[in-house]
Amino acid sequence: MRSWTSYFLMFSLYLDLLLGSNGDVFRVPPLNVNQKDLLKLLELGDDIKFDVSALYVFGDSTVDSGNNNFLSSASKANYPPFGVDFADGKPTGRFSNGRIEADFIAQVAGLPFPPPCLGLSKEEQKTLRTGVNYGSSSCGVLPDTGKLFGTCLTFDMQTRLFETTVKNLQPLFDSPKMMADYLSKSLFFISIGNADISTGYDFLDNTTKQQTPFPKFAQAISQKFSDNIKRLYDLGARKFLVNSVGMMGCSPMVFNSKRSTTCDDEYNEHAQILNRLLSDLLPKLQSELVGSKFIFADVYKVFADIFASPNSYGFANTRDCCCVAGENGTRPCIRDIRPCNNRNDHVFFDPFHGSETTHFILAKRCLKESSICSPINLVDFLRA
Repeated sequence: MRSWTSYFLMFSLYLDLLLGSNGDVFRVPPLNVNQKDLLKLLELGDDIKFDVSALYVFGDSTVDSGNNNFLSSASKANYPPFGVDFADGKPTGRFSNGRIEADFIAQVAGLPFPPPCLGLSKEEQKTLRTGVNYGSSSCGVLPDTGKLFGTCLTFDMQTRLFETTVKNLQPLFDSPKMMADYLSKSLFFISIGNADISTGYDFLDNTTKQQTPFPKFAQAISQKFSDNIKRLYDLGARKFLVNSVGMMGCSPMVFNSKRSTTCDDEYNEHAQILNRLLSDLLPKLQSELVGSKFIFADVYKVFADIFASPNSYGFANTRDCCCVAGENGTRPCIRDIRPCNNRNDHVFFDPFHGSETTHFILAKRCLKESSICSPINLVDFLRA
């Protein structure tokens, strides 16, 4: 006999399917949704078979799932109201009210949420084969990014931590070939570069900025990014999903700090410059690194589409964050103050980071649309 919880979940999914027929307007699926029901909700069918060994996540606060909780950093999401819609309503370290893009990708692939690397026990470090999250808020590609907030894991550090993961897992495989096959079927999701602009370049003094115009700064990011991708490849990574930088000039933090109702064009221009470099870089890397495959997720375009037509995505508020933020909306959420009730209506949860609904839309469009995740969508990429 089915429990009331089961009936409620089925009814909830039924409503989602009805609402899902109208563009991107539908509710975020329940936290405990199973893979089969999620595929139906996304109108992907239930006959899709994915062969994904693990999900390894690298990046900044857009993907941090709690690593900064273990670091001496001022950039943390380890207190309410963060996580209000996650599990027991408790904060996890994610900069959102609930799940983030990496979590939805894991659920679609039939994998558990990749846990934060720094939170793993010694036993888990040696046995966990379904993936790990190395993301660290305020850090970026360049080594100096994030120092303003204390300690964080740069892309270099995250890559070194993955090297340790590989060494720890080697005894679980009977041969190097089996280990290589496991890594080749794993997805490496990278969402980084936002902090290099916001807490990297933006905080340089004027003299340094004059000596290093942003296109030159972006070239340095691109080169360092390339170096780390090659290191991951040498360690066995083959399938890469790379997020672009978001539409940074349209965040509540920017609106409130500039006291303006229009986006900051300079921020957005910097984001577009870096995105073009990364987009051009990936095909070159794929041609150089034998057996590698890359898709580029145009996060910037998704935000641009949302801002151009928020109602078609179910959003009523693109301007304000959902939590009560410090210093007139320019600083992180104030601890222990309840956020807005209509969280699904907000693009942003805090002054800089998207709500769970926004993360779901990012994942959904990447999964289904080759215009967002190119050259092929993520569903076809994971089936390839």
